[in-house]
Amino acid sequence: MTDSRKTDLMKAAVSPHGRPWLAVAGQVPATFLANAAWSDSAAAAIGMTVASGLLTAATWWGAAGTSPARRIHATITTGAATTYLTVATFADPLGGTELSVLAIGGATLAASWNIRKAMRVQVDGTAGANAASETGLLTKSIGKAKLALRGEPKVEPNKVTAPYKITAPGELTNAEIGRRLEHIATELGISPNAIRLRADGDDASLGEFVFVPKDRLVDGEPYPGPSNMGASITEPIHVGIYEDGAPEIFWFPADPEAGRNATHFGAFGMNGSAKSTGMTFAIMEVLSRDDAIVWATDPAKGMQTFGPLLPYLDWVEMTEVGGNAMIDALTQVITARADELGRHGFKNWTREAFEKLAMPYMVVWIEEAARFFRNGTEMEGLVMEARSAGISVIVSLQRPSATSMPTDVREQLGGVICFGVKGSSTADMALPDEVRDAGARPEAWENRKPGYNYLVAPGVDEERYPSPARTFTPVPDDTISAILAQTPQTPAGSTTINAAGSAYANRTIYTAGQALTSIDTKETVMTPSGQDDDALIEQQVARELMDDDGDTLDLNVDADQDIPPASATWSFGHKPQVEKGDSQEKALARLLAFLDELRQEGRETVGPKDFAPYGKGSKTGRSRAWVSESLGDLADAGIHLAETDKPGVYRLLHPAMSDVA
Repeated sequence: MTDSRKTDLMKAAVSPHGRPWLAVAGQVPATFLANAAWSDSAAAAIGMTVASGLLTAATWWGAAGTSPARRIHATITTGAATTYLTVATFADPLGGTELSVLAIGGATLAASWNIRKAMRVQVDGTAGANAASETGLLTKSIGKAKLALRGEPKVEPNKVTAPYKITAPGELTNAEIGRRLEHIATELGISPNAIRLRADGDDASLGEFVFVPKDRLVDGEPYPGPSNMGASITEPIHVGIYEDGAPEIFWFPADPEAGRNATHFGAFGMNGSAKSTGMTFAIMEVLSRDDAIVWATDPAKGMQTFGPLLPYLDWVEMTEVGGNAMIDALTQVITARADELGRHGFKNWTREAFEKLAMPYMVVWIEEAARFFRNGTEMEGLVMEARSAGISVIVSLQRPSATSMPTDVREQLGGVICFGVKGSSTADMALPDEVRDAGARPEAWENRKPGYNYLVAPGVDEERYPSPARTFTPVPDDTISAILAQTPQTPAGSTTINAAGSAYANRTIYTAGQALTSIDTKETVMTPSGQDDDALIEQQVARELMDDDGDTLDLNVDADQDIPPASATWSFGHKPQVEKGDSQEKALARLLAFLDELRQEGRETVGPKDFAPYGKGSKTGRSRAWVSESLGDLADAGIHLAETDKPGVYRLLHPAMSDVA
């Protein structure tokens, strides 16, 4: 029991509340010893007086990073303590007057520090910040104290910026702090979306928290109309506001002087997150410029998505077949535009290119893109090559997983507009790791806060990446129509029109006075030339059905004619034997040679998409169907390829080939 009491007394004595009282009590032996040593020394008296003044000044200087009240309190305490020590040393350290001054003045100063300490642990914002600066920041959510404030928090309206320093190097990183933001929010009693993290680019041990307690986006911002009616597409696109009221803007074309590349965008968000509504504002901005056009397709909600935009879109498709026709035409359009720009010395599309070549910038909006990807539509080449031709693609879908969108396409999307998503795994796919680590949490919204989003794009201040924004509040269709009726009607230009071919020439054209109720996309949509949806379906089938030389097969064949003999036989475990000199053998040899190239590059998997484009002049000279079937047969043989868990993706093997005699 006695040992326990001694331990408790020791803990109380060295506690933050006991330390001021120990300092007061320590003055008695300190002044007594100093008096015994220096009471008759004039030099010591002068030295102690100067030292007292220097120590007091040093306290004022050293407390520059704290609050003004704390700085003054500490300086007064130091001055009083050193003054008493000097005076008592050369007077009578045990005299009645000296001890009375020490008891009254010392007790007052010690008690004032106890009061300050007690007030600092109150549960409020100021107390929390002060406590953090003294004993370590957020010890519950971070673990043991590994973080401390390195300066006074900067307080602005609805915003507090608190700079911190990691005090346990090697035990904590900024990335780990970012993953603990939800725990920090719980400890502080605020929303996870109210905290952002800004890591220092030069020192990994430094950073700052940004706290925004009140959500100023709740009421939203009414749409003010086009930001630059009749101006160039090189001007920023304005789609909403950030939480501090700043405009949410981004750019499509390149700007070498600003160090910005042309950009494709991924628009991600779950059903009900207002993703399509938000992107409509971006499209309205594009349509309001005098040097840009828009092609758009949505095979799922075409009329709901496009509605009043229809008369102003240069080409719009609301069926999957029509969308595929548009995507196919873009392959030729990209080549033609890039060639034309190159011939006139343009490395990128510019306003000057528009004025000289009558070639407007193009924005291609692909809504519900997952349906195209699931059904085998190839877009890898499109997104890889389009930017230099003055084309930006918006790929819009709910969840950018590997099953919904090829990773090769996702990697080409330099910009992301991420609305509310379902779950953290989807958020991880949609946003860069560093933005997630900095506090971006779109899964906290899901579809409960329509229009809320995070914007990541070239030209946007990177500090804004983890800052929530909200697109403008929805606008009635008749208002959209009235606004777009005033926009310039820019032609596509001869280069684009000629390259797009018959699919573009036969597109459905909507007029500004056409009643939307008269358009029935569930029935056959007739084009101006009378070509119906069935004809477009036949065109799509013809694209996939190609003979061994890459030519389209003749579908008008005699069903009663004899089936020709097979030109090759398979021996499982070995490559197929074909007649010498047959073009089939050459195609297979090219396929196997390409697999060898992939092995040399260190590739582990392969799929039909790696052989795109198909047909004449391609890696095999064959159609996609031929490539898919050949890869499947090789996987069945188990020598060159092996099946994986993902359909259409095969693991490359390293066989020792031996031909069948």
